[in-house]
Amino acid sequence: MRHRRLAAVLSVLTACVLLVGCAPIDGRGGGKTRPTASATASTRTPGSPSASASASPSATASRSHASQSPSGTTASPTATASPTASESASTTTPATTFYTDSWQSSVLNNASTPAEKALLSKATTQPWALWLGGSGDVTTVTRAIKTAAEQGTTPVFVMYNIPHRDCGSYSAGGAADGASYLAWVRQMAALMDGRAWIVLEPDAMGQASTCGGDERLKLLHDAGVILRAGGNRVYIDAGTSYWMKPATVSGLLKKVGRDAFDGISLNVSNFETTASSATFAADVSHAFGETMHFVVDTSRNGNGPTSDHAWCNPAGRALGERPHTGTGAMDAALWIKSPGFSDGTCNGGPTSGQFYKSYALELARNASW
Repeated sequence: MRHRRLAAVLSVLTACVLLVGCAPIDGRGGGKTRPTASATASTRTPGSPSASASASPSATASRSHASQSPSGTTASPTATASPTASESASTTTPATTFYTDSWQSSVLNNASTPAEKALLSKATTQPWALWLGGSGDVTTVTRAIKTAAEQGTTPVFVMYNIPHRDCGSYSAGGAADGASYLAWVRQMAALMDGRAWIVLEPDAMGQASTCGGDERLKLLHDAGVILRAGGNRVYIDAGTSYWMKPATVSGLLKKVGRDAFDGISLNVSNFETTASSATFAADVSHAFGETMHFVVDTSRNGNGPTSDHAWCNPAGRALGERPHTGTGAMDAALWIKSPGFSDGTCNGGPTSGQFYKSYALELARNASW
Protein backbone atom coordinates (compact mmCIF):
# COMPACT_ATOMS: atom_id res chain seq x y z
CA MET A 1 0.00 0.00 0.00
CA ARG A 2 2.05 3.03 0.97
CA HIS A 3 5.39 2.19 2.57
CA ARG A 4 8.34 2.35 0.19
CA ARG A 5 11.95 1.53 0.94
CA LEU A 6 11.70 2.77 4.52
CA ALA A 7 14.98 1.17 5.45
CA ALA A 8 16.74 3.14 2.75
CA VAL A 9 15.22 6.37 4.00
CA LEU A 10 16.24 5.72 7.52
CA SER A 11 19.83 5.15 6.41
CA VAL A 12 19.86 8.32 4.34
CA LEU A 13 18.39 10.37 7.14
CA THR A 14 21.22 9.27 9.38
CA ALA A 15 23.41 11.57 7.33
CA CYS A 16 20.82 14.06 6.12
CA VAL A 17 18.11 15.92 7.99
CA LEU A 18 15.83 16.81 5.09
CA LEU A 19 17.62 19.99 4.11
CA VAL A 20 16.79 21.51 0.74
CA GLY A 21 18.59 19.48 -1.89
CA CYS A 22 18.97 16.50 0.43
CA ALA A 23 15.69 14.65 0.23
CA PRO A 24 15.24 11.22 1.76
CA ILE A 25 14.80 8.21 -0.46
CA ASP A 26 11.77 6.86 1.30
CA GLY A 27 10.41 6.10 4.70
CA ARG A 28 6.77 6.64 4.44
CA GLY A 29 5.82 7.16 0.92
CA GLY A 30 6.75 3.76 -0.37
CA GLY A 31 4.45 1.50 -2.25
CA LYS A 32 1.99 -1.26 -1.80
CA THR A 33 -0.91 -2.35 -3.89
CA ARG A 34 -4.50 -1.32 -3.50
CA PRO A 35 -7.19 -3.56 -4.91
CA THR A 36 -10.78 -2.69 -5.60
CA ALA A 37 -13.27 -2.49 -2.77
CA SER A 38 -14.41 -6.05 -3.31
CA ALA A 39 -10.93 -7.50 -3.46
CA THR A 40 -9.38 -9.60 -0.75
CA ALA A 41 -5.75 -9.79 0.25
CA SER A 42 -5.09 -12.55 -2.24
CA THR A 43 -5.90 -10.26 -5.17
CA ARG A 44 -3.56 -7.49 -4.11
CA THR A 45 -0.76 -7.41 -6.63
CA PRO A 46 2.08 -4.89 -6.49
CA GLY A 47 2.24 -2.45 -9.35
CA SER A 48 4.36 0.51 -10.29
CA PRO A 49 3.41 4.17 -10.03
CA SER A 50 3.34 6.25 -13.14
CA ALA A 51 2.42 9.72 -14.26
CA SER A 52 -1.17 8.57 -14.41
CA ALA A 53 -1.15 6.84 -11.05
CA SER A 54 -4.13 8.82 -9.87
CA ALA A 55 -6.35 6.38 -11.68
CA SER A 56 -8.80 4.33 -9.70
CA PRO A 57 -7.27 1.59 -7.55
CA SER A 58 -7.05 -1.86 -9.01
CA ALA A 59 -5.15 -5.05 -8.51
CA THR A 60 -2.18 -3.35 -10.11
CA ALA A 61 -2.48 -0.03 -8.31
CA SER A 62 0.30 0.76 -5.93
CA ARG A 63 0.15 2.56 -2.63
CA SER A 64 3.08 4.13 -0.83
CA HIS A 65 3.90 4.35 2.84
CA ALA A 66 6.77 6.77 2.99
CA SER A 67 7.14 8.57 6.26
CA GLN A 68 10.51 10.04 6.87
CA SER A 69 11.97 8.92 10.15
CA PRO A 70 14.94 10.61 11.75
CA SER A 71 17.72 8.07 12.01
CA GLY A 72 20.45 9.57 14.09
CA THR A 73 19.40 13.22 14.23
CA THR A 74 20.20 14.89 17.52
CA ALA A 75 18.56 18.32 17.47
CA SER A 76 16.70 19.48 20.54
CA PRO A 77 13.09 18.31 20.78
CA THR A 78 10.34 20.64 19.70
CA ALA A 79 7.16 21.26 21.62
CA THR A 80 4.50 18.61 21.54
CA ALA A 81 0.94 19.11 20.38
CA SER A 82 -1.84 18.90 22.94
CA PRO A 83 -5.44 17.85 22.27
CA THR A 84 -7.91 20.70 21.98
CA ALA A 85 -11.09 20.90 24.03
CA SER A 86 -12.96 19.14 21.24
CA GLU A 87 -10.30 16.45 21.08
CA SER A 88 -10.72 15.20 24.65
CA ALA A 89 -9.32 11.91 25.84
CA SER A 90 -11.39 8.77 26.05
CA THR A 91 -12.46 7.25 29.34
CA THR A 92 -11.28 3.90 27.96
CA THR A 93 -7.92 5.11 26.64
CA PRO A 94 -5.19 6.72 28.77
CA ALA A 95 -5.18 10.47 28.24
CA THR A 96 -1.97 11.38 26.49
CA THR A 97 -0.12 14.03 24.58
CA PHE A 98 1.81 12.46 21.74
CA TYR A 99 5.52 12.99 21.23
CA THR A 100 6.79 15.30 18.48
CA ASP A 101 10.31 14.49 17.35
CA SER A 102 12.88 17.23 16.80
CA TRP A 103 13.69 16.21 13.22
CA GLN A 104 10.32 17.46 11.95
CA SER A 105 11.34 21.11 12.28
CA SER A 106 14.01 20.58 9.60
CA VAL A 107 11.22 20.40 7.03
CA LEU A 108 10.81 24.16 7.47
CA ASN A 109 14.16 24.61 5.70
CA ASN A 110 12.25 23.97 2.48
CA ALA A 111 10.21 27.17 2.89
CA SER A 112 11.09 30.01 0.53
CA THR A 113 8.90 32.66 2.15
CA PRO A 114 7.42 33.42 5.57
CA ALA A 115 4.00 32.44 4.19
CA GLU A 116 5.30 29.03 3.13
CA LYS A 117 6.95 28.53 6.51
CA ALA A 118 3.67 29.31 8.25
CA LEU A 119 1.84 26.74 6.13
CA LEU A 120 4.47 24.05 6.63
CA SER A 121 4.43 24.75 10.36
CA LYS A 122 0.80 23.60 10.47
CA ALA A 123 2.13 20.11 9.81
CA THR A 124 5.52 20.11 11.48
CA THR A 125 4.20 21.20 14.87
CA GLN A 126 1.95 18.14 15.10
CA PRO A 127 3.23 14.77 16.40
CA TRP A 128 4.18 12.27 13.69
CA ALA A 129 4.88 8.58 14.12
CA LEU A 130 8.49 7.44 13.92
CA TRP A 131 9.17 4.64 11.45
CA LEU A 132 11.60 1.89 12.43
CA GLY A 133 13.32 -0.50 10.05
CA GLY A 134 16.71 0.99 9.28
CA SER A 135 20.24 1.50 10.54
CA GLY A 136 19.35 4.40 12.82
CA ASP A 137 16.65 2.65 14.83
CA VAL A 138 18.57 2.44 18.11
CA THR A 139 19.39 6.15 18.03
CA THR A 140 15.83 7.09 17.10
CA VAL A 141 14.15 4.99 19.78
CA THR A 142 16.65 5.92 22.49
CA ARG A 143 16.21 9.63 21.84
CA ALA A 144 12.43 9.47 21.57
CA ILE A 145 11.94 7.38 24.70
CA LYS A 146 14.28 9.55 26.77
CA THR A 147 12.77 12.84 25.61
CA ALA A 148 9.18 11.59 25.84
CA ALA A 149 9.80 10.43 29.40
CA GLU A 150 11.16 13.87 30.31
CA GLN A 151 8.16 15.56 28.71
CA GLY A 152 5.54 13.10 29.91
CA THR A 153 4.47 12.48 26.31
CA THR A 154 3.74 9.29 24.38
CA PRO A 155 5.88 8.28 21.38
CA VAL A 156 4.29 6.46 18.45
CA PHE A 157 6.46 4.03 16.52
CA VAL A 158 5.80 2.08 13.33
CA MET A 159 7.52 -1.31 13.19
CA TYR A 160 8.27 -1.88 9.50
CA ASN A 161 10.89 -4.55 9.05
CA ILE A 162 9.11 -7.85 8.46
CA PRO A 163 10.86 -10.29 6.08
CA HIS A 164 9.80 -9.96 2.43
CA ARG A 165 8.38 -6.55 3.22
CA ASP A 166 5.86 -5.36 0.65
CA CYS A 167 6.21 -8.74 -1.03
CA GLY A 168 9.26 -7.42 -2.86
CA SER A 169 7.52 -4.40 -4.36
CA TYR A 170 8.29 -0.71 -3.78
CA SER A 171 9.04 -1.07 -0.10
CA ALA A 172 11.01 -4.26 -0.58
CA GLY A 173 13.40 -5.10 2.20
CA GLY A 174 12.98 -6.06 5.80
CA ALA A 175 14.83 -8.50 8.01
CA ALA A 176 16.64 -11.41 6.38
CA ASP A 177 14.51 -14.06 8.05
CA GLY A 178 12.13 -14.68 10.92
CA ALA A 179 14.84 -15.20 13.52
CA SER A 180 16.56 -11.94 12.57
CA TYR A 181 13.24 -10.12 12.63
CA LEU A 182 12.30 -11.25 16.12
CA ALA A 183 15.81 -10.45 17.37
CA TRP A 184 15.31 -6.91 16.03
CA VAL A 185 11.88 -6.66 17.68
CA ARG A 186 13.40 -7.73 21.01
CA GLN A 187 16.14 -5.14 20.59
CA MET A 188 13.58 -2.38 19.98
CA ALA A 189 11.35 -3.56 22.83
CA ALA A 190 14.30 -3.51 25.23
CA LEU A 191 14.81 0.19 24.47
CA MET A 192 11.20 1.10 25.21
CA ASP A 193 9.79 1.88 28.64
CA GLY A 194 6.18 0.77 28.25
CA ARG A 195 4.83 4.19 27.24
CA ALA A 196 4.99 3.63 23.47
CA TRP A 197 2.10 3.12 21.08
CA ILE A 198 3.13 0.88 18.21
CA VAL A 199 1.67 0.40 14.74
CA LEU A 200 2.75 -3.10 13.79
CA GLU A 201 3.85 -3.75 10.20
CA PRO A 202 1.60 -1.80 7.81
CA ASP A 203 0.11 -4.06 5.12
CA ALA A 204 1.89 -7.18 6.35
CA MET A 205 -1.20 -8.98 7.61
CA GLY A 206 -3.24 -8.18 4.52
CA GLN A 207 -0.45 -9.32 2.23
CA ALA A 208 0.08 -12.62 4.01
CA SER A 209 -1.85 -14.55 1.40
CA THR A 210 0.50 -13.18 -1.26
CA CYS A 211 3.76 -13.71 0.61
CA GLY A 212 4.65 -15.21 3.94
CA GLY A 213 1.40 -17.00 4.66
CA ASP A 214 0.96 -18.50 8.11
CA GLU A 215 4.64 -18.01 8.88
CA ARG A 216 4.19 -14.25 8.51
CA LEU A 217 1.10 -14.29 10.73
CA LYS A 218 3.10 -16.19 13.36
CA LEU A 219 5.83 -13.54 13.19
CA LEU A 220 3.22 -10.82 13.70
CA HIS A 221 1.92 -12.72 16.71
CA ASP A 222 5.34 -13.15 18.27
CA ALA A 223 6.32 -9.53 17.61
CA GLY A 224 3.11 -8.27 19.17
CA VAL A 225 3.54 -10.43 22.26
CA ILE A 226 7.13 -9.25 22.72
CA LEU A 227 6.19 -5.59 22.42
CA ARG A 228 3.14 -5.84 24.66
CA ALA A 229 5.09 -7.67 27.35
CA GLY A 230 6.85 -4.41 28.17
CA GLY A 231 3.57 -2.54 28.58
CA ASN A 232 3.48 -0.94 25.14
CA ARG A 233 0.20 -0.67 23.22
CA VAL A 234 0.23 -2.56 19.92
CA TYR A 235 -2.05 -1.86 16.95
CA ILE A 236 -1.69 -4.40 14.18
CA ASP A 237 -2.29 -2.88 10.77
CA ALA A 238 -5.58 -3.84 9.12
CA GLY A 239 -5.44 -1.78 5.92
CA THR A 240 -8.25 0.60 5.04
CA SER A 241 -12.02 0.63 4.81
CA TYR A 242 -11.55 0.31 1.04
CA TRP A 243 -9.28 -2.73 0.93
CA MET A 244 -10.29 -5.95 2.69
CA LYS A 245 -13.70 -7.06 3.86
CA PRO A 246 -14.34 -6.97 7.62
CA ALA A 247 -14.74 -10.74 7.72
CA THR A 248 -11.37 -11.16 6.03
CA VAL A 249 -9.69 -8.90 8.57
CA SER A 250 -11.40 -10.73 11.42
CA GLY A 251 -10.19 -14.07 10.13
CA LEU A 252 -6.63 -12.84 9.84
CA LEU A 253 -6.69 -11.34 13.33
CA LYS A 254 -7.86 -14.64 14.76
CA LYS A 255 -5.01 -16.42 13.01
CA VAL A 256 -2.51 -13.94 14.43
CA GLY A 257 -3.87 -14.39 17.95
CA ARG A 258 -5.70 -12.03 20.29
CA ASP A 259 -2.82 -11.84 22.75
CA ALA A 260 -0.65 -10.07 20.17
CA PHE A 261 -2.48 -6.75 19.88
CA ASP A 262 -4.49 -4.12 21.71
CA GLY A 263 -6.30 -3.06 18.56
CA ILE A 264 -5.91 -2.34 14.86
CA SER A 265 -4.55 0.57 12.82
CA LEU A 266 -6.52 1.84 9.84
CA ASN A 267 -5.96 4.17 6.87
CA VAL A 268 -2.17 4.25 7.17
CA SER A 269 -0.83 6.61 4.48
CA ASN A 270 -4.26 6.81 2.96
CA PHE A 271 -7.13 9.26 2.51
CA GLU A 272 -10.26 7.41 3.65
CA THR A 273 -12.39 9.34 6.12
CA THR A 274 -12.28 8.85 9.84
CA ALA A 275 -16.01 8.09 9.78
CA SER A 276 -15.63 5.29 7.22
CA SER A 277 -12.73 3.89 9.24
CA ALA A 278 -14.84 3.88 12.39
CA THR A 279 -17.67 2.10 10.57
CA PHE A 280 -15.21 -0.44 9.22
CA ALA A 281 -13.78 -1.04 12.69
CA ALA A 282 -17.29 -1.62 14.02
CA ASP A 283 -17.90 -4.17 11.25
CA VAL A 284 -14.61 -5.90 12.09
CA SER A 285 -15.69 -5.96 15.74
CA HIS A 286 -18.96 -7.61 14.79
CA ALA A 287 -17.18 -10.24 12.71
CA PHE A 288 -14.54 -10.81 15.38
CA GLY A 289 -17.02 -11.13 18.20
CA GLU A 290 -15.72 -8.40 20.48
CA THR A 291 -15.14 -4.66 20.41
CA MET A 292 -12.03 -3.91 18.40
CA HIS A 293 -10.18 -0.80 19.51
CA PHE A 294 -8.48 1.12 16.72
CA VAL A 295 -6.39 4.10 15.70
CA VAL A 296 -6.80 6.02 12.43
CA ASP A 297 -4.19 7.80 10.35
CA THR A 298 -5.73 11.23 9.84
CA SER A 299 -2.62 12.93 8.48
CA ARG A 300 -4.07 13.50 5.00
CA ASN A 301 -7.75 12.62 5.16
CA GLY A 302 -9.10 16.12 5.74
CA ASN A 303 -10.97 16.10 2.42
CA GLY A 304 -11.45 12.35 2.31
CA PRO A 305 -10.50 10.26 -0.74
CA THR A 306 -10.98 11.14 -4.39
CA SER A 307 -13.98 9.61 -6.15
CA ASP A 308 -11.74 6.85 -7.48
CA HIS A 309 -9.88 6.42 -4.17
CA ALA A 310 -6.56 7.40 -5.74
CA TRP A 311 -3.61 6.75 -3.47
CA CYS A 312 -0.65 8.46 -5.14
CA ASN A 313 -0.36 12.20 -4.48
CA PRO A 314 -4.00 12.88 -5.40
CA ALA A 315 -4.81 16.55 -5.83
CA GLY A 316 -7.19 18.47 -3.60
CA ARG A 317 -6.40 16.59 -0.37
CA ALA A 318 -5.97 18.22 3.03
CA LEU A 319 -4.39 17.68 6.40
CA GLY A 320 -6.85 15.85 8.61
CA GLU A 321 -7.76 16.32 12.24
CA ARG A 322 -4.82 16.82 14.54
CA PRO A 323 -3.59 13.86 16.59
CA HIS A 324 -5.58 13.28 19.76
CA THR A 325 -6.87 10.48 21.91
CA GLY A 326 -10.38 9.38 21.09
CA THR A 327 -13.55 8.11 22.66
CA GLY A 328 -15.19 4.72 22.73
CA ALA A 329 -13.42 2.13 20.60
CA MET A 330 -11.43 4.76 18.73
CA ASP A 331 -8.29 5.10 20.82
CA ALA A 332 -6.76 7.93 18.79
CA ALA A 333 -6.40 9.88 15.60
CA LEU A 334 -2.70 9.73 14.72
CA TRP A 335 -0.47 11.13 12.02
CA ILE A 336 1.20 7.90 10.99
CA LYS A 337 2.14 9.05 7.49
CA SER A 338 4.55 11.99 7.42
CA PRO A 339 2.41 14.53 5.53
CA GLY A 340 4.05 16.33 2.65
CA PHE A 341 6.25 13.47 1.51
CA SER A 342 5.66 11.96 -1.91
CA ASP A 343 3.80 8.74 -2.57
CA GLY A 344 5.80 8.23 -5.76
CA THR A 345 6.55 9.62 -9.20
CA CYS A 346 2.95 10.41 -10.03
CA ASN A 347 0.93 13.62 -10.29
CA GLY A 348 4.14 15.61 -10.47
CA GLY A 349 5.66 14.06 -7.37
CA PRO A 350 9.29 13.12 -6.82
CA THR A 351 10.49 9.66 -5.89
CA SER A 352 8.52 8.03 -3.12
CA GLY A 353 9.46 9.37 0.29
CA GLN A 354 11.05 12.60 -0.89
CA PHE A 355 9.66 15.89 0.33
CA TYR A 356 7.08 17.23 -2.13
CA LYS A 357 6.88 20.92 -1.33
CA SER A 358 3.94 21.95 -3.50
CA TYR A 359 1.92 19.00 -2.21
CA ALA A 360 2.82 19.77 1.40
CA LEU A 361 1.68 23.35 0.94
CA GLU A 362 -1.56 22.22 -0.68
CA LEU A 363 -2.33 19.85 2.20
CA ALA A 364 -1.79 22.65 4.71
CA ARG A 365 -3.65 25.26 2.66
CA ASN A 366 -6.69 22.99 2.32
CA ALA A 367 -6.85 22.08 6.01
CA SER A 368 -10.04 23.16 7.74
CA TRP A 369 -8.16 24.44 10.77
